[in-house]
Amino acid sequence: MTLARRMVPYPEENLLLRLLGGAPAASVEPGQVDPARFVELCRRHGVAGIARKAMAGGEDSWPPAIWEGLHQAARKTLVDNLALLRSLREAAAALDEARVEFILLKGVSLLGFLYPQIDQRPMTDMDLLIREADWPAVAEALQRRGCTLPTAESEKALGEHWYNHLVEMPGTPPCSLEIHWNLESIERSRIDPGVLFRDAVPCVIEERAYRRLSDDHLLLHLAVHLAHHLEAPSLHWVEDLRRLLRSGALHWERIDAEAKAWGVRNCLAYSLGYVERIVPGSVPEAGLRFRWSPARRFILKGLGTRNPILPHRDLGRSPLRHAASLILLDRWRDASRYVARHAAQRTARALGRG
Repeated sequence: MTLARRMVPYPEENLLLRLLGGAPAASVEPGQVDPARFVELCRRHGVAGIARKAMAGGEDSWPPAIWEGLHQAARKTLVDNLALLRSLREAAAALDEARVEFILLKGVSLLGFLYPQIDQRPMTDMDLLIREADWPAVAEALQRRGCTLPTAESEKALGEHWYNHLVEMPGTPPCSLEIHWNLESIERSRIDPGVLFRDAVPCVIEERAYRRLSDDHLLLHLAVHLAHHLEAPSLHWVEDLRRLLRSGALHWERIDAEAKAWGVRNCLAYSLGYVERIVPGSVPEAGLRFRWSPARRFILKGLGTRNPILPHRDLGRSPLRHAASLILLDRWRDASRYVARHAAQRTARALGRG
């Protein structure tokens, strides 16, 4: 380790924060940043394309290993996303033939809207929202097109925790398609999917018309999704929210009312607080109203870290991660229902084995 790296803690993380925050892409001394670690950090957090764009125009002043590494990562994102969008068109055609209404969710719904260049937002799969009653028709339509449907066992396993089924689309490479009939995990929120369909708005991706969540519902969903992954927070989800806060037509009184009804105000407090930590000034005054109770802030402080790109220490393998998630994010009555439901499921499985 060089003297510069000993004197400057987290040099790669701080460089990434400068780039995400729009600071001038000034060159750095080679001894301050490990190029391989910086590129891997950008890849792991899904922001290689954004970092590369922030560096554009000053390529000659950066270590070649950084520029080339980010270029390769962005190119891989482009190739992967083109394959996913090809599968999306196939899935959409199947659902159109079945006369099933659907809504794009999460990453794929942000292309063109928040990310004009598709190499800036990596995706690992695609997410669609349907009405639960339409699943049989959807499954039949997708199966006719050569898709691999979930087994009865996987349907049951997913159904104990989540509102979705996993479908594998044909092609090279094969792509995963998550079919949701509600958002996030069972018992942890009270979201009305009918309202999501009622307020959905049109969008265009690769010259094909779709529908996505309204800006208000998109903010709620992205915030809940980030919060429910607190064991492994990622900067690309923070960037999603930051761009929506900047570009979306948001109605904060409505967001507040629906967050209360859905039971996700703590999720908003977590996720918007994380965004503000990463790029101060990103969250408008109306969004800063979402704050945790003193007790929850005290618990989060106990999970603190000096790493500037994380809201708390890594909980990925900690046995406390589920407890921390419930205590920090859920209303007490929702957490109680969640615990009771899963305790009953474990008891039933144990009795079945007996």
